[in-house]
Amino acid sequence: MNTDETAPPTGARSERAAAGLVVTGVTPDDQTCLAAAMLIALLAQSGENVAAMVPVETSIDDPCEPGSHGALVRWAAAHLDDPRLVTPFAFEEDRPAMHAADVTGTLLHGAAFDRAREQLCEGRTALVVSDAVGMLDPITASLTMLDLVARWELSAVIVEPVSRWAVGHVQLLASVLHERQVAIAGVILSPKAPDDDTDDSAIQAMQETIGARQGCPVVMLPRVLTVHDRSELLAAADACGLHRVLRRLRN
Repeated sequence: MNTDETAPPTGARSERAAAGLVVTGVTPDDQTCLAAAMLIALLAQSGENVAAMVPVETSIDDPCEPGSHGALVRWAAAHLDDPRLVTPFAFEEDRPAMHAADVTGTLLHGAAFDRAREQLCEGRTALVVSDAVGMLDPITASLTMLDLVARWELSAVIVEPVSRWAVGHVQLLASVLHERQVAIAGVILSPKAPDDDTDDSAIQAMQETIGARQGCPVVMLPRVLTVHDRSELLAAADACGLHRVLRRLRN
């Protein structure tokens, strides 16, 4: 195993490094990215100069593609950052990241992600990374998103859809994060599927159980009709108490 790629850094954080969050899930989806966009909008509203990043994304033609995770977080950050820094690797193939790279003959390496992060964070006060591939899916044979998160000293926000398996899924991912000493800043439950019959009392029980086990805020993500409406994002974030998650942002 290439320890240069997977080992977290030693010593103190560089003074130039921005404190940050990774927004992730057992199976990251559009709700994961929406939660990231809401957190970015809240940070920007509070005066932070936010860098937004989706290190690798599949099933898109280019990092500027409308509807892509990279395009949404870039818009939320309100910066004209180079999309190739926001999403250093974008692949059209609907495959796991490592396999999508193999199909196109692209060489992925941790140093490329590090360089993009460093350039994005220049002069910024916070970083929000939206995970579009999953913590443990391989990016290379010796690198996962979890390796990048540990190396960049990010805290995690877990997004999990409401279902009967939500508590177990959060616990499973939290255990993996804790093993790498990644702090959990909060858990966001995203709206249940239309055919899910979980009632409000069960959802409240999930929130209480997850909060007690993880010792962090647990909020319910509202439905957002227009994701590119900043006022709607901020209103939804305020309604669900998302600011409580930001209080756990690692300094």
